[in-house]
Amino acid sequence: MTLSIPTEPIGSIPRPADLIAAFGRNNAGEFDRIARQALLDTIRRFAETGSPVITDGEQTKPSFATYPLNGLTNLAPDGIVIPFADGHTRQLPRLTNGPFQYGEHRIV
Repeated sequence: MTLSIPTEPIGSIPRPADLIAAFGRNNAGEFDRIARQALLDTIRRFAETGSPVITDGEQTKPSFATYPLNGLTNLAPDGIVIPFADGHTRQLPRLTNGPFQYGEHRIV
Protein backbone atom coordinates (compact mmCIF):
# COMPACT_ATOMS: atom_id res chain seq x y z
CA MET A 1 0.00 0.00 0.00
CA THR A 2 1.28 3.43 -0.94
CA LEU A 3 0.36 6.35 1.23
CA SER A 4 0.05 9.68 -0.51
CA ILE A 5 0.26 12.83 1.56
CA PRO A 6 -0.87 15.90 -0.42
CA THR A 7 1.55 18.76 0.15
CA GLU A 8 2.54 22.01 -1.39
CA PRO A 9 5.58 24.22 -0.83
CA ILE A 10 5.17 27.50 0.98
CA GLY A 11 7.60 29.99 2.38
CA SER A 12 11.30 30.43 2.03
CA ILE A 13 13.78 28.17 0.30
CA PRO A 14 17.39 28.51 1.52
CA ARG A 15 19.21 31.15 -0.48
CA PRO A 16 22.56 30.54 -2.18
CA ALA A 17 25.57 32.12 -0.50
CA ASP A 18 26.25 34.50 -3.40
CA LEU A 19 22.69 35.86 -3.15
CA ILE A 20 23.03 36.46 0.59
CA ALA A 21 26.36 38.20 0.03
CA ALA A 22 24.94 40.36 -2.79
CA PHE A 23 22.05 41.46 -0.59
CA GLY A 24 24.51 42.52 2.11
CA ARG A 25 26.51 44.63 -0.33
CA ASN A 26 23.36 46.61 -1.21
CA ASN A 27 24.20 46.85 -4.93
CA ALA A 28 20.81 46.72 -6.68
CA GLY A 29 22.16 45.72 -10.10
CA GLU A 30 24.29 42.90 -8.74
CA PHE A 31 21.52 41.71 -6.42
CA ASP A 32 18.93 41.72 -9.22
CA ARG A 33 21.19 39.66 -11.50
CA ILE A 34 22.05 37.06 -8.85
CA ALA A 35 18.46 37.00 -7.49
CA ARG A 36 17.11 36.27 -10.98
CA GLN A 37 19.50 33.32 -11.30
CA ALA A 38 18.44 32.00 -7.87
CA LEU A 39 14.77 32.48 -8.71
CA LEU A 40 15.06 30.61 -12.01
CA ASP A 41 17.00 27.80 -10.33
CA THR A 42 14.37 27.49 -7.58
CA ILE A 43 11.51 27.38 -10.09
CA ARG A 44 13.37 24.80 -12.22
CA ARG A 45 13.99 22.60 -9.19
CA PHE A 46 10.34 22.77 -8.10
CA ALA A 47 9.22 21.89 -11.61
CA GLU A 48 11.56 18.88 -11.63
CA THR A 49 9.84 17.49 -8.53
CA GLY A 50 6.52 17.36 -10.36
CA SER A 51 4.95 19.63 -7.77
CA PRO A 52 1.66 21.11 -8.92
CA VAL A 53 2.59 24.29 -7.04
CA ILE A 54 5.63 26.28 -8.10
CA THR A 55 6.90 29.10 -5.88
CA ASP A 56 9.76 31.57 -6.03
CA GLY A 57 10.90 30.44 -2.59
CA GLU A 58 11.13 34.10 -1.59
CA GLN A 59 14.56 34.25 -3.25
CA THR A 60 14.24 37.92 -4.22
CA LYS A 61 12.81 39.16 -0.93
CA PRO A 62 15.02 40.52 1.85
CA SER A 63 12.99 38.89 4.64
CA PHE A 64 9.91 36.70 4.67
CA ALA A 65 8.49 38.81 7.47
CA THR A 66 9.28 42.34 6.39
CA TYR A 67 9.63 42.59 2.61
CA PRO A 68 6.34 44.52 2.19
CA LEU A 69 7.79 47.20 4.48
CA ASN A 70 10.77 48.06 2.25
CA GLY A 71 10.92 51.77 1.52
CA LEU A 72 8.78 52.96 4.42
CA THR A 73 10.13 55.92 6.34
CA ASN A 74 7.93 55.61 9.44
CA LEU A 75 9.68 52.57 10.94
CA ALA A 76 12.29 52.25 13.67
CA PRO A 77 14.55 49.18 13.92
CA ASP A 78 13.87 48.53 17.62
CA GLY A 79 10.70 46.45 17.39
CA ILE A 80 9.86 43.09 18.91
CA VAL A 81 12.42 40.28 18.74
CA ILE A 82 11.10 36.89 17.67
CA PRO A 83 13.18 33.90 18.92
CA PHE A 84 13.24 30.67 16.89
CA ALA A 85 13.75 27.16 18.26
CA ASP A 86 17.17 26.82 16.58
CA GLY A 87 18.47 29.86 18.46
CA HIS A 88 18.36 32.53 15.75
CA THR A 89 16.12 35.57 16.06
CA ARG A 90 14.35 38.08 13.81
CA GLN A 91 13.69 41.61 14.90
CA LEU A 92 10.67 43.33 13.44
CA PRO A 93 10.57 47.08 12.92
CA ARG A 94 8.40 49.35 15.05
CA LEU A 95 5.86 51.70 13.47
CA THR A 96 6.73 55.23 14.60
CA ASN A 97 3.70 57.02 13.18
CA GLY A 98 0.73 56.33 10.94
CA PRO A 99 -0.71 55.62 8.61
CA PHE A 100 0.57 52.12 7.99
CA GLN A 101 0.75 50.97 4.40
CA TYR A 102 2.80 48.48 2.47
CA GLY A 103 5.94 49.95 0.98
CA GLU A 104 6.43 47.32 -1.69
CA HIS A 105 4.21 45.07 -3.76
CA ARG A 106 6.18 42.40 -5.60
CA ILE A 107 4.80 39.88 -7.98
CA VAL A 108 7.46 38.02 -9.89
